[in-house]
Parts: sequence; C-alpha cells; structure tokens
Amino acid sequence: MLIVNKPGVGCKMFFFFVVMMLITLCTAREPPKTRTPPVDIYDLLMDVSDFPQEGWNQGVGPAPKPERERGEAEAIYAEFWHASFERGIGGTWHDVYRYRNEVEAGANFLRHGFLNRHIITSWSRPKQWSYDSPIADRYKFACAEVDIFGHSCWTCQVVAQYDEYISVFHTRLSQDYMTLEDLERILVAIDERMVLYLVKEMG
Repeated sequence: MLIVNKPGVGCKMFFFFVVMMLITLCTAREPPKTRTPPVDIYDLLMDVSDFPQEGWNQGVGPAPKPERERGEAEAIYAEFWHASFERGIGGTWHDVYRYRNEVEAGANFLRHGFLNRHIITSWSRPKQWSYDSPIADRYKFACAEVDIFGHSCWTCQVVAQYDEYISVFHTRLSQDYMTLEDLERILVAIDERMVLYLVKEMG
C-alpha cells in the first residue's frame, strides 16, 4: 500500500510554484513598443548621392509600394539605373518596410528577398566578402548568377532589420559600375542613415 505524505507533497508543490513564478518574473519581457512618432520612412531610403561611381540616376521613386502582403505598416521603394546598360536589364533597387514593432519585423525578416526565380547558381556569400552591419539586428547578404531576358549576370542582395524597419537592397554587379567594393560603400551608407535617423549606437 502506497502511503503519501500529504504535508510533504504540499510543501514541494508550493516550492515548485514559487520557483516557477520567479522564473516567469525574471524572464518576462515588456510587450513590444511602437515608436511614436514613427521615423519618416523616406529618410531611410538611399538616393543617388550614396553611389560611389558616376553615371547613376534615379529611375523610379521614391514612391510607396502599392501592395503590402507581409503585414507591414508602410513600404517604399526606389529604382536606380546606370547609363551603361539598357533599362529593364539588371538594375538596382532599395526597398524599406516599416512594421509596428521590431518583433513583427523579426518575424517577417526571412520572407524578404532571395527569390529563386531566374537564378542559375544558388544564393551564396562570396569568399572575398567580409562586411557585416555592426548595427543591424539581423543581416543576410548573398549573390547569385541570374538569367534576365537571356542575359547572364551576377546580382547581390542584402536584407537587414533595424528595429521595426527592414531594408532590402538589390543590385547587378559589374566591373564598370558596381564592384563589390562599391557595394560595400553603399551598404555602409545605408547603415549610416539608419544610425542617423533611428539613433542607434555603432558597435
């Protein structure tokens, strides 16, 4: 016959309850906050002055994106073109998305960019690439060879989360107008904009 010591069981259960409450209190996080007022999203979008080489112009935008399928509160984009290639072949663009808070942005981070449409090689990080944003909460950089209307070219893409904002930058590579060194300078410029307007500390 099993004899249960009820007072002992009660003490153990009370102790377990107290420990669980302490763990809950210590690990509880404040609910995600919405920045009020929000940063003007247009200030976070790069412009032609951020390009290190001449010959670039702004082809489209800055303009709001008409469709928002990922729950973002706001989204804008701009497209840039270099004088040395035909419009519609390649191109460079920058998208910025604003979510209500950084938790929502983080949940949607992987849904942005790196599509497999038209790719010849899989997305990967070039061996010679070393830059990672020192301020982004999440950061993904990769390049792939793609086929655009029968033209083979290399493109690179960066998706970065800064608090409640997600930045997506996509460009075609060329020794004439967009080298990896040029691209790094542009990504540094984007980080500097985020530091300036989101008031984040470097490091």
